[in-house]
Amino acid sequence: MAFDIGGTRFRVGLFDPEGRRLMILESETFREGGRAWMLEQLLQHSRALRQKSDAPVKACGVSFGGPVDYDRQRVTSLHAPGWEDFPLGQWVQETIGVPCRLDNDANAGVLGEYRFGAGQGTRTMVYVTISTGIGGGLIVDGKLIRGRDNLAGEIGHMPVSDSGVPCSCGARGCLETFCSGSAIALRGREWGHRRPEAVTRLVELSGGSVENITAKALIQAAAEGNTAARQILGEASRWLARGLMAVIRILNPEKIVLGGGVAQAGNLLLNPVSEALEAMASPSICHTTQVVLAELGANSPLYGAAAMALESA
Repeated sequence: MAFDIGGTRFRVGLFDPEGRRLMILESETFREGGRAWMLEQLLQHSRALRQKSDAPVKACGVSFGGPVDYDRQRVTSLHAPGWEDFPLGQWVQETIGVPCRLDNDANAGVLGEYRFGAGQGTRTMVYVTISTGIGGGLIVDGKLIRGRDNLAGEIGHMPVSDSGVPCSCGARGCLETFCSGSAIALRGREWGHRRPEAVTRLVELSGGSVENITAKALIQAAAEGNTAARQILGEASRWLARGLMAVIRILNPEKIVLGGGVAQAGNLLLNPVSEALEAMASPSICHTTQVVLAELGANSPLYGAAAMALESA
């Protein structure tokens, strides 16, 4: 069994011993419900899937959309109220009744793509999840790298500017504040206030309210050809490319896999990122790193949670 707990949506899935997906239940996250609400949902959904399965559940993997202390199997998230220092791995073992392994969504995402998606066949790869925030997972020589403080791969919190809005981590100038889903939505709202005539379609897609503009609506407007939406997405892509070039210079991975909700923009994101990387390239420091979209789409962390469950079992 696998859980993927995100700030916008959560998923519960059943997988067979080869990692093939059998069933998935997916719902929106009720953020105001906090930890208690989410735990109850996980319990109900897991029971529903178990009732539909002929085979017993032997282990569970959990992907959590926030900081995790892997060694202690605890959630350490400070920006998700109610989850601070919560022993989620222990809760699953005691409540669901099976061995459990917990990690953050970026590490789960890189495991999912490495085992079952775009990273198959590589030895060194990076997974970047571009969603409400930005996270990263690293596979080096076939091993997931977590770092001394479980902070390896935090590409979203690399400082890329001396200014900008405050980041969710409390700092300023983080990459996340320039190209995450939240940053893209904020830029759309700024355009809506300053140049409403340029984002009429974007406001329509947001229910007629500038304050309701989301990254998803902006991506849809960009897909329809809205110039302002494409400009905003292009700016975010160039910032993202800066972060990816730093990753290429440090790790020189075979592949960088882009996942998360914003990556659902497909070539609207990938093409300007590739163009920006080409513009930044040095003629004397060549690289062959491929930047591709996640093959598992929004389910990369769920597949990674399944991979952790298989290891536990």
